[in-house]
Amino acid sequence: MMRNNQNKRNMLTILMSMVLMLFFIPFAVASDEDKEERYELEPISVIATRTPKTSLDAPASISVITEDEIDAFISEHPFKPLTRTEGAWPRQYRGLADYWARPLFRGHRALIQVDGVNWYDYGYYYHTGAIPMSDLERIDVVRGPFSALYGTLAQTAVITYTTKIPEDTEIKASASYGDWGSRFYSFRIADRPFKKEKIGKAFPWLKNTFDDRFFFSFSFKSRTSDGYVTTPSYKSLGSPVSGDLDPEIPVVTGGHGDIDPQNGKDRYMIGHQGDNWYEDYGMFFKTGYDFASDAMLWYSLNISKFEYGWRDGKSFLKDSSGATLYEGDTYLQNGGNTYALTLNPFLFTSDPREKSSVVHTLHYNQSIADRVDIVGVFGFNDKESKTHYVSKGRSKVEDNYLMQADLSATFHLLDDTCLITAGAQAVLEKATVKDRNLSDPYDDNSVESVREKTSGKNRTFGTFIQAEYSPLDYLTAYLGGRYDYWEGYDAYYANIDGNYVEHPDVDDGKFSPKVSLVYRPRENGSIRASYGEAFTAPSLYYRTASYYWEGGGSISMANPNPDLDPTTNKSWEIGTEWEFWNRRIRCKATYFENDFEDLIINRKTTSTLPDGTQLIEKQRINAEESEVNGIETSIEAILPYNMKGGLFYAHNWSEYTKTEDPEKDGWEMDETPTDMWSLWLGYFGQSLDASLSYRYCDNRYDDDKTSYADTTYKGDDDYHLVDAKVTFRPMDHIAVSVAVDNLFDKEYYEYYRGPGRFWLGTMTVHF
Repeated sequence: MMRNNQNKRNMLTILMSMVLMLFFIPFAVASDEDKEERYELEPISVIATRTPKTSLDAPASISVITEDEIDAFISEHPFKPLTRTEGAWPRQYRGLADYWARPLFRGHRALIQVDGVNWYDYGYYYHTGAIPMSDLERIDVVRGPFSALYGTLAQTAVITYTTKIPEDTEIKASASYGDWGSRFYSFRIADRPFKKEKIGKAFPWLKNTFDDRFFFSFSFKSRTSDGYVTTPSYKSLGSPVSGDLDPEIPVVTGGHGDIDPQNGKDRYMIGHQGDNWYEDYGMFFKTGYDFASDAMLWYSLNISKFEYGWRDGKSFLKDSSGATLYEGDTYLQNGGNTYALTLNPFLFTSDPREKSSVVHTLHYNQSIADRVDIVGVFGFNDKESKTHYVSKGRSKVEDNYLMQADLSATFHLLDDTCLITAGAQAVLEKATVKDRNLSDPYDDNSVESVREKTSGKNRTFGTFIQAEYSPLDYLTAYLGGRYDYWEGYDAYYANIDGNYVEHPDVDDGKFSPKVSLVYRPRENGSIRASYGEAFTAPSLYYRTASYYWEGGGSISMANPNPDLDPTTNKSWEIGTEWEFWNRRIRCKATYFENDFEDLIINRKTTSTLPDGTQLIEKQRINAEESEVNGIETSIEAILPYNMKGGLFYAHNWSEYTKTEDPEKDGWEMDETPTDMWSLWLGYFGQSLDASLSYRYCDNRYDDDKTSYADTTYKGDDDYHLVDAKVTFRPMDHIAVSVAVDNLFDKEYYEYYRGPGRFWLGTMTVHF
């Protein structure tokens, strides 16, 4: 503990030295802004205050990732470009086939929005495949507690994906092929069709009515991959066999033993479940109308379906004749001892799963110059997940939806020196989970009966107000707050045996204040300080759903808890930001402190079934408190010769201050890397683009928790990875690119084995 505090003081001293250095540098550097054209490093962002702000004027650390920078990566990864910012851990376990990613900042998962609509499912996970990457215009990231503006889950960061509003005709098609038999196809068309002269000649009334005001876009994507091996199969060997062996039972050899990094127990790898394949399809449609230059209404429809599973599982166990065994009773010889094992084919496979979603978004905005800006958003996000438990003859369907309505208005007062933003939000969630028995274990449509059913609803009503006052050109103060009333209701459990449990309704209210001060000592720099509070309501998944997963020689089960309390956070930060060389260089540094309470954990018990399968049972409870403090720094630059680059670093000091397990007190917070580095360099020319990125991530758990880790399944390694991409345009309308992730084929484990080297070649035709 003393060593941790000493490290804190040392790092804080370094940070304050950097702050002072950044403060005094601009006074020693001559400004040439009037000599050359102003060259913006980043565009204006809205999400930090719900009013347009440059990065220097924002009361928080913000980043904007542009379309070019998104394309500098294998853009099918919706969270991959986040490595071009400081402090982001994308948390993707299985490469392209990952289906439950949830990016974390400052020790907590971030709120993800697409066009202002909350994108999470009833378990607060994000369906990565549903984000329409080919339609993205930008990604905005704002760090800090923003429940005061955005409500639940905005504990430590808000990430907004914004889709394009077409300005002219766009037609784009691409085809890709890469490792693991990966095949990607996409098509996009967008236009303002009635602005064309030929429309005016043939249908003058259409042109007069719509002209360039009506727009639309349509895109389609298909992604498939054979995947790679992610999940080994294990067996517990138990006690050695004593006495004579049954001559009818074969003796097998093969596989090897290792140690489970999560509990330090011996285990024996007998094979694997095969390649983790997936198929992903999506469609995105957007249309709208500009009533005037300052008024717009648009609607979008996003449909996505993602299927994945494992195929070609393999047993490592062979009998004396060399035949591979997948089932039956066997004797395994290991280390001079003999053990009895019972095999079945389902040890070498895993159950296929499917996720689908349909998202409707309606967006309206209008501005009356120097008076008021109005924004309204309505979203309906309907999601379904299905798991086919072939080995159990069961099928589980999780049907959940989120309906969201936002309305906000910003009033311009006192010659724009004072802005008042007020708004309201309503969010309704419902989830129904059915675990069904099948008459044919291999046909998930042969439903015989409903084994278990759970259901529940959450609703949140929030109102917020924020005052932004600039008494002086170089000083802006922000004061705001939001009150949310959260209610969980209509939750129940029923099973085939006639048992029915109706859970009591629960409710809670939370006021989340926010106060910030931004000081501009020079035109090219700012210093900011802020304090805020945030909360996250318990997810419907934690409150109502049971969890069951079988694979790798273990079974995990979790029971719901309808009485969970919200998790809260109190946070403050101080930071500075400076721009040099006609805004071609930006430097940022931030120190922050978070204090989390009522963290939800799984109370876990582990046992071994008679056949050697490990059974892990979990119960969710509010049991922990923690602190996460840290620094985030970055240097970004627009360089000569059409180059851009950035260096990003984040350091987290984290500690559990209250836990259910006394031995855990003082541990680092789970899923919170201590150090994260990333370096990005890109060249953007007329006929050639090239980018190279490096990222380092420390392990995500306390050393005492992972003291058994040894680069194995369920382990947690730090890693250094390098990605590269080159795009060549031999003709005006054709582009050819080759991208390589994990260029040096670094082997590492992030629970599952991380993807090895992966290349993807793409040809794109666009007009």
